[in-house]
Amino acid sequence: SKTKQKHVTTACVNCRTRKIKCDAVTPSCSNCVLYSQQCIYQHGLDKRKIPIKDRLAAVEAYARQLEALLAANGIPLPQEKGLVPMTPAESSNCHQNLQQPGNQSFLNQSDPSVNPETPIAALPSPTSDVSSPLVDQLAGNLGSLQIAEDGQLRFYGATSNLHLLVTGARKSNNSITFPNPDEIQRTLHAAGVGHYVEPELEEHLIKLYFCWEDPSIHLVQEDIFHRERRKCKESRTGTSKFYSEVLVNAMCAVGASLTSRQCVELPEPLVEFFSSRARALLDVELDSPTLSTVQSLGILSGVESIRTLDARGWLYSGMAVRLATDLGLQLDTQAYVDAGILDVEEAMLRRVVFWGAFIHERMWSLYLGRPVSLHEQAITAPPYVCATYEQKYWQPYVDEFEDFAFPRLSDPIEELHKHNATLCAKMTRVRETLYSDSVVSSLGAQQLHDFASNMRSELLEWHSSLPPSLLVDLSSVSSFYVPHVLQLHMQYHCVMILVNRPFFPASIATLPDVAFSDPMVGRPACTGSAKSIAKLLQIYRRLYSFRRINIQAVHLVFTASLIHVLNACEATEPTLKNSAWKDLEVCCQALMEMGKGYKNASRALEVV
Repeated sequence: SKTKQKHVTTACVNCRTRKIKCDAVTPSCSNCVLYSQQCIYQHGLDKRKIPIKDRLAAVEAYARQLEALLAANGIPLPQEKGLVPMTPAESSNCHQNLQQPGNQSFLNQSDPSVNPETPIAALPSPTSDVSSPLVDQLAGNLGSLQIAEDGQLRFYGATSNLHLLVTGARKSNNSITFPNPDEIQRTLHAAGVGHYVEPELEEHLIKLYFCWEDPSIHLVQEDIFHRERRKCKESRTGTSKFYSEVLVNAMCAVGASLTSRQCVELPEPLVEFFSSRARALLDVELDSPTLSTVQSLGILSGVESIRTLDARGWLYSGMAVRLATDLGLQLDTQAYVDAGILDVEEAMLRRVVFWGAFIHERMWSLYLGRPVSLHEQAITAPPYVCATYEQKYWQPYVDEFEDFAFPRLSDPIEELHKHNATLCAKMTRVRETLYSDSVVSSLGAQQLHDFASNMRSELLEWHSSLPPSLLVDLSSVSSFYVPHVLQLHMQYHCVMILVNRPFFPASIATLPDVAFSDPMVGRPACTGSAKSIAKLLQIYRRLYSFRRINIQAVHLVFTASLIHVLNACEATEPTLKNSAWKDLEVCCQALMEMGKGYKNASRALEVV
């Protein structure tokens, strides 16, 4: 048998000079014995054994301690802060700190397949004999945010080699230039959609968007949007990093699907008119995309779903995620905030936009049964946390001729945003495991059953961990809930159905080699969640009607309807059969009412 080669961390001086492999035998290695040379080992601090990420974190921590000490003693800080060497003990402590679970993406904290003790970016140290800042930087495996030619911060990974650029090292004549209002109008006229839009109508449609669409998948921070919009109108710049006319027209396209207004001055349908305006301006904006471009693409993906243009909607959703990674939105940028490169507000908005784009793509993946483009292992961005602690409230906004009296309700949009992201991460694992695109599954029937059982337990735990502001009492006939909380529970039950649906007809007779350790897997769990969706629809109709429900709800109701169809046609128990027919009627009525604004709801009803 072949003897396994011993791993050598320090070669002798002669072997390093000759650049040959050393077996590190003492007192003389085999090569020195062969060449009759004196064998010498240079022991000491070997910087190759200390990862660059560890050294950088330790230096930053040491520098902050020194700055605090100087400030406490009234000593002014120096203009240039030099780096200090790090002892092995400091390196060891820093390495332990970097491996704490807190540095792990919050999406994977309950995923047993992700080991929180292993840093994602752990790679072997450089093996060069010479250690210097340039060598360390070149051999590193971490990317960075860099100012690109258009003046925007963009992310470049280590394989691009562009992460080595120093800020200000390159100049370009292609500095970012936002189109002014005249240029915007010329672009719209060239596309045949340069009609004048009344400011009052535009404001009405934007309010409808913020009331009914954005809370379910939060993409746009309302106060920042209105502030930037006011600035651009007053200065006639037309566009900023946080605002653009593409974003406005995308929001108006959604609002147009939620209104019953008729505008004789504008082409009909209004959804098509505003989406055409957004697409015409988007082509110009993609030359130098910003945060508002990501927001626009996410919203436009929903607009195309309304129009049943699934290919275009899937494309826009993927573009939003790709552009988010281009801007580095998937990264934790606290270090850039500490360095003064990003301010706190922009860092907060980056998290809002990223998680909104993330949820949009996950919902599209669920809707079309397709793989996602960004996996959780590449995400280090923390969950969205509101910068202020002021209580937010929600109240329905409708067309002016509608009589709709409703109390003001507490709006838990931050908590909902965070829990929706974790639920979407579980959705991805379900699709990739139980609904894999491979012809032959790598897992056996027993493994798939065990996964479904474990995932059912994870979902139950997710549901039980919801804060009081996100809970719904299905037995109450008088309670009030904001619509996006009701839809979050529909989404949870839809995922529960998809986890158990592959085992809906399963039994000992059909799968004799599977030990059914969890009796709830299969038909019982599917039926229970489908019933819950029917109850949630009844609560939603009692409070709001389905005229302005979020577009994503169509697929959730569609999924529950198919379970009711199976039970109504195939169940042998009369009680289950009768209740399934009643619940199916509730779902079909909901799809019928949604179909007044959403074409894909009519298509789903036709399938049912």
